[in-house]
Amino acid sequence: MPKRRFSSLLGAAAVLALGFGQEAAAEGVVVASSAPGYVQGQLVADGQAVRLPDGANATLLFANGRLLRLRGPYDGVPGQTADGAVSARAGPGDDRFMQSDLGAARALGNPLDAALEKALAIDPSASGTQCVKAGSSPLLRRPAEPGLDRLTLQAGGERAAVEWTNGSPAPWPRSLPLADGTDIGMLRPDGTPVGTLHLRMVEAAGGAALAVGLASAGCAGQSGAAMASLRDAMVPLDVFLSADPAGNAAYRPGEDIRLLVQTDRDAHLYCYLRNARGQLIPIFPSGATMSARVMGNVPISLSGDRMPLRAGDTPADLEVRCIATSRNLDGEIPGRDAAFRPLAEDAAGQLDRAVSRLRETEVASAQLILKVR
Repeated sequence: MPKRRFSSLLGAAAVLALGFGQEAAAEGVVVASSAPGYVQGQLVADGQAVRLPDGANATLLFANGRLLRLRGPYDGVPGQTADGAVSARAGPGDDRFMQSDLGAARALGNPLDAALEKALAIDPSASGTQCVKAGSSPLLRRPAEPGLDRLTLQAGGERAAVEWTNGSPAPWPRSLPLADGTDIGMLRPDGTPVGTLHLRMVEAAGGAALAVGLASAGCAGQSGAAMASLRDAMVPLDVFLSADPAGNAAYRPGEDIRLLVQTDRDAHLYCYLRNARGQLIPIFPSGATMSARVMGNVPISLSGDRMPLRAGDTPADLEVRCIATSRNLDGEIPGRDAAFRPLAEDAAGQLDRAVSRLRETEVASAQLILKVR
C-alpha cells in the first residue's frame, strides 16, 4: 500500500527552509492538516501550543519562511522546535519531495507568490473581512453568482460602479478609500444590498510574511486559498483515522464502534473493516449511491444509523483501513456496491493490487486496530 508522506517521525517535526531568512519563528499559518481542530489558513499565534493526536499531520508556514511539518502524537510550541532537529528530506520512495527547500520550485516560479497574488484579488460579493496588501491597489474578481456582473460599491458618501465584461478582474475604483478598517457597502444594480466588505491592510511586503499577515488580520478565506496552492505543490495527501472519543479503541462485545476519519484536502475516501473471521467488509461509502468524495478538514463520523458498526460477541482484534485518493476509484476497487457485506476471500489482495497499479494518483492510507474484550 503506497503511503506518500514525510519520513516517519512520531512526535517530531520536519523542517523546510523557504529561503526568506532564519530568524526566530513567531506567528504561523496552517498550510495543511488532517488533525481535527486545525483548518487550512488558520493562524497559529506566537507561543501557541499545537496538539496533534497519533497519526495526524499538520504543516505550518511561519513568517520567517520556515515550513514545518508536524506528525502526531505532538504536543508543543512549534516555533520552539530546533531547525536542525530532523531532516526535511522525504522518506524512501516518495518522489514528490526531492529538495529540502523551495530552490527548485522558485526556479519555476514560487508557488506561494503566485498563490498570494491570486488570493489578494477581492471578491466584492463576499461579505466579511478581506485583506489588501499595503501600498497596492487591489483587483476585484468577477462574482460567481449569476446577475452580479455589475455592482455599486459605497463608503461614506462615495459611490462607484464596477462592472465586468469578461472574466478579467476589474481595478479598484479610485474614488473609494483604501484604509485599514474601512467598511465598503455592496449594492446590486437595483439598489438592494449584497453585503459589507471590511478592509484590512497588511503591511508585509510579500512571501511567507504576507501569507501569515493575512491570517493574523482575520482574512481566513484569502489565507486558506493561498495555502491550498502551496499545499498542493509541497505537501502529500494525508488521512487521519481514530477511535471516537480519541484514544479509546477498546470495546466490549456488542458495543457500538465509533470512529472518526478526516483528510487534509478534498479527496475520495474508501474504508474497510476486517472482522474476526478475516473477512473484508466495506463500511464507507455506505452504499453504491453515496459519493466517495469528501471535503478536506471536515471530520467524518463512521458510526450511528448510517454506519451500523458494532463489536462482535466474542473477544477479537478487528482492523479498520481507510484509503484516500486524489481521484475516483469506484470502478477499480472491490466492494464499491456491497457496503456492510463481507467480500470474497481474496478481496484484500484485490484491493492491494488495485492500489499498487495506480499511476498519477495520490494515495494515503491509515489503519486502526480495534480490540473487543
